[in-house]
Amino acid sequence: MTTNGAPRVTTKTRMSSLLDLLATMFRLVPKQLSDNLTLLSGQLKSKGIRGGIGVGAAMFGLLFGSITFVSLVVAIIGGFMSEGPLWQTALWVALGAFVVMLILMVIGLLVIRSTFPLVSPDLVRGVKHDIGYVLKGNAFDPVEFDRLEAERRQQKLVEKQRRKELAKRAQKEQKKAVRRGEAADSLPQTEPTDAQLRHRMELRRRHLGDLRSGVDEKTDLRAQFNTFTRHASGKVSQEQIEHATSPLAPHHSAARAGEKVNDGVGFVKDRWQPLTVLGASVTTAAVLLRRLRRR
Repeated sequence: MTTNGAPRVTTKTRMSSLLDLLATMFRLVPKQLSDNLTLLSGQLKSKGIRGGIGVGAAMFGLLFGSITFVSLVVAIIGGFMSEGPLWQTALWVALGAFVVMLILMVIGLLVIRSTFPLVSPDLVRGVKHDIGYVLKGNAFDPVEFDRLEAERRQQKLVEKQRRKELAKRAQKEQKKAVRRGEAADSLPQTEPTDAQLRHRMELRRRHLGDLRSGVDEKTDLRAQFNTFTRHASGKVSQEQIEHATSPLAPHHSAARAGEKVNDGVGFVKDRWQPLTVLGASVTTAAVLLRRLRRR
């Protein structure tokens, strides 16, 4: 039986081996991380939309601020104007400012464009080669590595193109089915919602906790040894033996091993007299045969 305060382990987990539990944990952890990243990206996307709305509102505010600034500049120009109409002088000033703005914007765009990509491909390739030499030593072949990288990139492009073609084909089939009245107006949603992701993550989180408790139970050497010694010494009642050796009970492997040892000790105790007589008879026969050979 489980000790007080020990974590509860489900029947399926308890009946699984330690290797199966570890393999399942290593399989579930990446899926859990993937769902976490998916949920995070969805939240960032929604926040980005709200942030874009806020930036748009701020830009409109800057637009009205620029109108105010232009009005002040026009007023200043009118104040210092000596000859000619006000609008003509303001127009020439605005045209000059517009030309300067275009020049500065083009220069800024060229400078920003020259910085992309932020990390050069040669640097990334060199880092990958460094990791390859660290992991494989002189067995690492950079030429073969670059060839495999190019093949993987090509496969990704082919897979992306194939998905686009499948999506277009599905949309065409959907439109035809809608015209025939055999399908709904929209395709079913394939991406899980945030609520579905949270529910799936919660179920997987509980499963991981159950697996972790199962691993702790199977690797608890002290409890396993105590169970083995109690059953080997025969200090357990028959009812407790049936429960402890059941596959649903904790430490059932140690209990079964202890019962086998106890059965072996009981077998020797029940038959010690015949075994003693047999041993004495064999010894006496050996002594008599030795004396007969000497004669």
